Amino acid sequence: MNRAQLKAQAKARLSGKWGWALALVLVGTIFASLIGGITVGILELMTLVGLNFSFLRLIDDDDQGHGLFNNIFSGFTGTRPMAVFLNTLLTSIFTALWGLLFVIPGVVKALAYAQVPYILADMQQADAEIGATDAITASRKLMQGHKWEYFVLQLSFVGWGLLAVLTAGIGFLWLSPYIQATNAAYYRQLAGDRFLNDDADFSDV
Repeated sequence: MNRAQLKAQAKARLSGKWGWALALVLVGTIFASLIGGITVGILELMTLVGLNFSFLRLIDDDDQGHGLFNNIFSGFTGTRPMAVFLNTLLTSIFTALWGLLFVIPGVVKALAYAQVPYILADMQQADAEIGATDAITASRKLMQGHKWEYFVLQLSFVGWGLLAVLTAGIGFLWLSPYIQATNAAYYRQLAGDRFLNDDADFSDV
């Protein structure tokens, strides 16, 4: 998968919408951090999923949604909020448990589960029935043979990350939307529309 093309697509979608993207990431991250300390991270996870949903919609439809907070809380307001919650929570638990073994297994599983929020967004849009681990299983299978590719894509932002650190962290306000949009573009190119079909077989990706 061509990283330059993915990043070019992300920048094209963000063109003229940087203000929206900066506000979305900033407010979403602050809110997730505040509520995360109170709720042991459950609402934090759901809020961050809302950011994933929003950037996938931006990549798909050049759509900024209907208001900042509607985007941030879109993990709660779809047709399958409980399924989104369970898949997101279990993803976090499974990743943490694998990480307890050693660092590398934890990283590998994090890569395998990286597409869970985007798959959930597509499944909801298709109004499909979603089991508690359907998106997790689908992501694991979808990422077979692609984990290293996705890892390298994340590494390609390291240089920008170092520059952002030199700006006392302010640069991350621009870098985070760029990464979010690029990752959403990666998912769409990898998955296509296979999860947008309400009778898709999610057990065999």
